[in-house]
Amino acid sequence: MPDKAPPSVAENLEPLLRTEKDDVTIDEIVARVEQREGLAPVVTLLALPVLIPLPPGVSMVLALPLLFAAPQMMIGRRDLWLPKGLACQAIDRERLQKGVERVLPWIERLERVVKPRLTFLTGHAGAAAAGAVCTVMAMVLVLPLPFANLFPGLTVLLFSLGLTRRDGLAVIAGCLAMAVAVTGLVWGLHGARLGLHHLIGG
Repeated sequence: MPDKAPPSVAENLEPLLRTEKDDVTIDEIVARVEQREGLAPVVTLLALPVLIPLPPGVSMVLALPLLFAAPQMMIGRRDLWLPKGLACQAIDRERLQKGVERVLPWIERLERVVKPRLTFLTGHAGAAAAGAVCTVMAMVLVLPLPFANLFPGLTVLLFSLGLTRRDGLAVIAGCLAMAVAVTGLVWGLHGARLGLHHLIGG
């Protein structure tokens, strides 16, 4: 019996383009991409806006939902818990459909490339490890660090998409992005410390 096809985030988002509801809540959007396999598809969706070059303050706000989703992915929850105030936040249909139209082509391109391979890296242990890494990266993303969202956001995207599509190669690529993110963060903090020392000492 052939393996079941991996979940598609794009296919689950497409119906939102045809919705007739005036407003759609965050909870309803999340419900469309949640899968029995876990929360990786939700984390994939939440990581996409973070990769858009935006001012630090905006990036911080967009990364906040990841702080709820990534730890829950780490502990193996199947349904995402969100605070009621956030879950009930509504997005009007026009804004939602514009957002979906913007991210859908990127998701479709990624899903054409990412496919099941090295699946032993995407099991329960892999999901727990990826969730831990994504949690740390989400914490980095909410810090007010200019231009520091690219590699942490890419790390989260590669790990979560790799788990969603059962692609261990994407998980390995996520490890490489994580190494770059950590290196950049260490160098950035080191530079800030030297600059502060020079300012105080000078």
